[in-house]
Amino acid sequence: MKQKETIEDWEYLADTPEEFDTAIRTAVSKNEKEFFEKLRHKILYETAFSNDVLLKDDENEDAIYIMRVGTDDIMVGHNLTVSGKEHECVEIAGVCFAMAYDLYDFLGYHISLQEWLRKRDYQGLRYDRNNDYM
Repeated sequence: MKQKETIEDWEYLADTPEEFDTAIRTAVSKNEKEFFEKLRHKILYETAFSNDVLLKDDENEDAIYIMRVGTDDIMVGHNLTVSGKEHECVEIAGVCFAMAYDLYDFLGYHISLQEWLRKRDYQGLRYDRNNDYM
C-alpha cells in the first residue's frame, strides 16, 4: 500500500515536493520520470546512511558514480575504481539541485548531471543497491 506523504515528511529535506512534481511532470523520457519517482520515494521512506549506489563508475564509459547519502544528499564522483586515475567527488544537498551540477571537473567539458543522464537516457542507474538494506 502506498503511503500518503505529508508536508512534515519534507520538513528537513533540501528538495521540495513541488520540485519533484515539476521534474516528474516535465521528464523527457520514461527513464527520467522513473528516476525522479523512485528517488522521491527513497528520500521519503528509505534511509541511506551506508550509501545508496545509483550508478557505479565501472558501469559507464565516463567513470562517473552517483550515490545517495543519508537521506537526500547526492554524491557525484569520478574514477573511484579506475586504477591510475585521480578520484574526485562532490556531495550536493538535494536531488533537484544536484541535477544542475556541472561535470566539467570530471569530464573536461561543460555538461550538467541532468544533461549527462539524459544523453544516456538514465541507462545504468539501479535502485536496488541501498547498502542499509543489503
